[in-house]
Amino acid sequence: MRKFYKIRILFLFAFLVLNISLLNAQLTVMATGNYTIGGISDNGVVSMHTSSGTIYKWDSANGLVQIGNISNGYPAAGRTLITADGSKIASSITNAGTNFNEISTYNTGSSTWTNLGGLVPTGWDGSVSSTWGMSPNGNTIVGLGWINAGTAHAVKWTAQNGMTDLGSMIANRSSRANAVNADGSVIVGWQDQADGFRSGAKWVDGVGSFITDINGNSVGEAGDVSADGNTIIGMNTPEPYVWNSTTGLTYITHPNSSAFFRGGATGISADGSKVIGFFRPFPGPPMTGEGFFWTAAGGRVNLNDYATNLGINTQGVTMSLPLAISQDGKKIAGVGMNAANQIVAFYLDLTEYLSTSDVVKTKNTISIYPNPVEDIIYIKKAGKIDRADVYNKVGQRVAFFDSVADRIDVSSLSPGNYVLQIFVKGEVSQSFTFIKQ
Repeated sequence: MRKFYKIRILFLFAFLVLNISLLNAQLTVMATGNYTIGGISDNGVVSMHTSSGTIYKWDSANGLVQIGNISNGYPAAGRTLITADGSKIASSITNAGTNFNEISTYNTGSSTWTNLGGLVPTGWDGSVSSTWGMSPNGNTIVGLGWINAGTAHAVKWTAQNGMTDLGSMIANRSSRANAVNADGSVIVGWQDQADGFRSGAKWVDGVGSFITDINGNSVGEAGDVSADGNTIIGMNTPEPYVWNSTTGLTYITHPNSSAFFRGGATGISADGSKVIGFFRPFPGPPMTGEGFFWTAAGGRVNLNDYATNLGINTQGVTMSLPLAISQDGKKIAGVGMNAANQIVAFYLDLTEYLSTSDVVKTKNTISIYPNPVEDIIYIKKAGKIDRADVYNKVGQRVAFFDSVADRIDVSSLSPGNYVLQIFVKGEVSQSFTFIKQ
C-alpha cells in the first residue's frame, strides 16, 4: 500500500510538472477588451491602461490588478511603462492638488504614486505632461510637456535634475520624447518640421538631431531604443525601420507594403537584436493586421507563425498588435483578436524556447553561390522555397521571385551590395548578403 501511495505521489508530481510546462508553452489571454499595453518586465509583469485612464498591472500569479486611474474626466495620454525588474511603473495620472494629469511613478512595493510635474503649473486638455518612455532601471522618464495651448516639447525627468525641457529644433514647433536608453544619454521620439511633418528625432546628451536615411532624408517617428542607445526603431511610410549608429538604416519589409498596407515597429530588446511590430491595411482598424518578430539574421516573420514554429499553442488568438517586449527579449505583450472576434490583451512567454538559442532553429540549411555573382545565384536547399526577395542597401525591395527552384536571375541588377531573403514554408526566413558584379 505504501509503495502504491509513493507511485501515486510520483505520478501526481510528474503530472503537475508536465502541466506547468504545457501552460508555459501557451499564450496567455490577460483580459478581454481594448487595453493599451505599455511595458513588460523581465519577470513577467505587464503594465497597461485603458482609454478612460484606468491603470493596471498584470502577472500570472495575481492576474489583472488596478493600480490607479485618471480622475479629472479627460482621456488617457501616453503610455504605462515598467522597469526591467518590475519595481516601478510610470504613467500619467491626476495630481489631486492641481486636477491636471502629469508624469507620475508608482512604487510596486509600497503601492504609492508620486507626481513629477511638468514644465508649466497648469496645462491644456487636462494635463501638464504625459509619460511616454522610461529607462530600464526607472531612473529616467521621458515624454511630453505642454508649453502653451498649441505647443509641447520633449521632456526628460531625473531625480537629480527634475523635469528638463529638451526643446524644439524648429522654432514654434512641437516635439516629443518616446523612449530612453539605459543610462539616459540617448532619447528618441519625434520633432515637427517647419511644414508640420512629424519626423524621427534623437537627443544625445541633450543635443537634438533628425534621424535620416543614407541620402540624408528624414524618416518617421522613432518609438524605442536599445539599452546602449545604438539601435533605434520607428515607423515610416509604408515600412518600419531599424536605425543603427554603425550600419545605418534598414527597413523591415513586407510583400504587401504599400500606401494601403503600412507597418510600425513598437518594441526592441535591450541588446537591439529583437524587434516587434505590426503590418495592417491602411486605413483600417488595428486588429485587422498581423504582428511580426524581426531579427537581423532571420528577418521578419509573422508573430503567430513564429510562436507556432516554436511549438506554442496560440489558442486561436491572432497577435495583430504586439506593443511591448521585455529587455531580455523573451516576453511579448500586446492586443489581438480571439476566435470569437473579441479584442484581447495577450502575453507570450518565450523563455523556455529561447534559453538555449535566441533564434528559431530552421529545419533546412540553405546556402547560396557564387558570391560575388554576375548573373545567376544558385541556391543549395533542403526544403521547398515559397519565394525570394532582393533588397538594396537602404532596405528597398528591388526584385522578387514567386516561383523559385534552385536559382534566381539577378542579371538585371546594378552592381553593388544586396540582401537576398529566402522564405521556406513553415520556417523563419533566411537572409544572405551578396555582391552583384
